[in-house]
Amino acid sequence: MDTNTAIFERRTVHAFNSIKVDEKLIYNAINAANQAPCHRLTFPWRFYSIGISKRNEILKLAIDIKSSKKSLDENSKKIIRDKFLNPSHLLISSQILNKDELIKKEDYAACACAIQNLAISLASSKVNIKWSSGEIIRSKRIYNILNIDPTLEEIIGFIWVGYGKILPEIKRPLIKEIYKQI
Repeated sequence: MDTNTAIFERRTVHAFNSIKVDEKLIYNAINAANQAPCHRLTFPWRFYSIGISKRNEILKLAIDIKSSKKSLDENSKKIIRDKFLNPSHLLISSQILNKDELIKKEDYAACACAIQNLAISLASSKVNIKWSSGEIIRSKRIYNILNIDPTLEEIIGFIWVGYGKILPEIKRPLIKEIYKQI
């Protein structure tokens, strides 16, 4: 698939089937992510592929976090289990922290570009992703599970990778609404 088609067909998917994505596609997508623009050549992005035992630990953490706010019935727990265990891969994306606030902000933009490159690379092979954040990525326990030092590196998202069950239709704004010549 050509680049423009991949860009136009890429969608965030919320439910995945359990079909495995070829490791070569994951590697190629990480390689594409590594080609992202980076203003100060800091290359702050990091990606971790999470194995099943760590996914189960993260699943337990997710259930703990959700159940601390409200009681979860078995169906709610199943939905969370499917979210964590159905996708072929769970990648964790992080950013190496810089003490300079301006560089830190620029580095976050570079990380977002890297994730978009990853998404487009996978979309070109009809593989879907969901980049998610939320309370779990700020939990001290997630850093312990992943053995990441939060003083050096910040988790910026979970990237669920796989084949989507339902591809959403999106109505985007018209170009004349977002682009002006002045």
